[in-house]
Amino acid sequence: MKKAVSFLIIVLAAWTASAASPFSTDKNDDGRPDQWYEIVAGKIVKMSLDRNFDTVIDYVVRYDQAGLKLYEAGDYNYDGEMDDFYFFEAGKLIRQEIDSNFDSDIDIWVYMKDGIYIHRYEMDTDFDGIVDTEKDFSQ
Repeated sequence: MKKAVSFLIIVLAAWTASAASPFSTDKNDDGRPDQWYEIVAGKIVKMSLDRNFDTVIDYVVRYDQAGLKLYEAGDYNYDGEMDDFYFFEAGKLIRQEIDSNFDSDIDIWVYMKDGIYIHRYEMDTDFDGIVDTEKDFSQ
């Protein structure tokens, strides 16, 4: 039984290693990595950055196998929590979600048309978890 489990672990480890090859770089030459990349089949599928060099990841982007963005997130006040989230389909931005008061709850939703035009937005302006402001530009 132990041999079967050990074999399974080795096979899974080898498969995982071939599925995603991570590597990192040190952009500011301080001896600590601040950019991390995951590569699958020769393509970057995830990039994570520490933009202010405090050892905490504050920007992440995921790509599909064609190199088009799927997802992007940023911590713009550098508190360790992502505040802005971007969602893509076929490389075009379809939605943005924002935590405008940095309380870890989304309070602004922006829906896009053709990747560049604001189609609609919703806001929770009093931060109670309920949308209280909406604007639809398609009407």
